[in-house]
Amino acid sequence: MQRFAFTSRLRLAQKVSRAHQIVLQSTTMATASDAGADSARSPLWTPVKIGEVQLSHRIAMSPMTRLRMTPGSELPNDLVATYYEQRASKGGLIITECAYVVPEGRGYVRAPGMATDPQAAAWRPVVERVHAKGGHIYMQLFHAGRVSHSSLVGKQLPVSASPVGMAGQLYVEGGVKQDYEVPRELTTAEVEALPSKFAEAAVRAVKLGGFDGVELHAGNGYLLQSFLAKKTNLRTDKYGGSIANRSRLLLEAIDAVAAALGPQRTAVKLQPGVTFSDLIEPEEDVRETLDYLGPELSKRKLAFVTLSSLNGEPYYKFAGLQAPNVNFDVFRDFRSKYSGTLAINGGLGIEQGEQYVTDGVADVVLYGVHFIANANLPELVAGGVKTGGLNMGSYNAKVWYSKDPAEDAVGFTDWPLVQPPSSSPSA
Repeated sequence: MQRFAFTSRLRLAQKVSRAHQIVLQSTTMATASDAGADSARSPLWTPVKIGEVQLSHRIAMSPMTRLRMTPGSELPNDLVATYYEQRASKGGLIITECAYVVPEGRGYVRAPGMATDPQAAAWRPVVERVHAKGGHIYMQLFHAGRVSHSSLVGKQLPVSASPVGMAGQLYVEGGVKQDYEVPRELTTAEVEALPSKFAEAAVRAVKLGGFDGVELHAGNGYLLQSFLAKKTNLRTDKYGGSIANRSRLLLEAIDAVAAALGPQRTAVKLQPGVTFSDLIEPEEDVRETLDYLGPELSKRKLAFVTLSSLNGEPYYKFAGLQAPNVNFDVFRDFRSKYSGTLAINGGLGIEQGEQYVTDGVADVVLYGVHFIANANLPELVAGGVKTGGLNMGSYNAKVWYSKDPAEDAVGFTDWPLVQPPSSSPSA
């Protein structure tokens, strides 16, 4: 029986891989024929459809928390709109920094929220400027969970799956660092109410903000991942114990959002094994999560699933993070289990992204740090620029955030453009 099950899984993996290779080959051939492209064109510069959105290329901007919202109101401002507009491209995809779905899910100072109608409406000018360049934009939604502090969430303890604390500190109001606190365990009734909160925020984002869709953040040690991970989920109710129970909240939230917006406007980001937020998972737990969620998410026919591994050695070195306890290619492993549209990210170079697309593993490749200093990244890739030709100045964590509103533009919107080869297509 075990041998039969293994053989069946292997055949399924081979079928999924072959199907994606065929789709990639057909779209690449069509693009070359229609546009007169030659064989040197990057496989990232080929069209792909995600949900209801037709993309012209597969180079997408990953969500990045930059902490430049207006002090006090934490609403997006003209500088934020300029930042996203600079990085928009015709037929390209941007996923915004994460926005909290309820006030008690706030995790950072000067980060956005999607908990009220005014917060959602304030994003419409940003979205319109991206759309004006022919781009598409999704809003990422999250609940910080234990990755927060009582001073940020109404003087009450942050909440989580279980009262498991974490090492480290975070910045609170006034630029002061505070130790993380031991969170309060959510009651079963409180957990049951959360999916509707994600759905309400998703509707605000699309209806009031004008976004093309939303992505739920189930990584970084935030609330949804704290339910997935054994280390942070010690519950004994229907949301704890087995992988099916630990995945219950995530799938309920996805289903609630999909019911409100439609599955083709709904996406989710998974990040098993990533060592943010004092959450280090052993390899067997990562495999268990991927094994279970792959088929479950395939059934839901979402716009896309983002899988982030952040296992690129250069990224971990400069970010000062411990590498994951994972010794296998999570992208290829998950591709064998998930049949829908797959976006990948995590310390990838241009060449790595191209290879994953060529091999039929990834449909979209998300770049984060490269987009900071290379606002016209799609245009550069279209012109044949590889990783070594990019501005690598953003591989300096000091430029990621701003402590002084008067200097918000520094490392945010003031990067000089790297000029692509003159023959590159317009992005």
